Amino acid sequence: MTKPKFAAMSKIELKRYLLENRNDTEAFHALMDKINAEPNPKFYTIDEIGELEKLIEAKRTRENL
Repeated sequence: MTKPKFAAMSKIELKRYLLENRNDTEAFHALMDKINAEPNPKFYTIDEIGELEKLIEAKRTRENL
């Protein structure tokens, strides 16, 4: 069996693949590389949890339209 080309996969595709192949460390590292390559990640502190909840709910609302 040949491995998929992880570099050509999107983050969503890699996440789906990893859900079915949880022990594939190569795929995990490829996903982490993609995540780390994203510019300006936003990290939230425990004091900002309310803001994070609002952002998540807004995203869910947009996706359900």
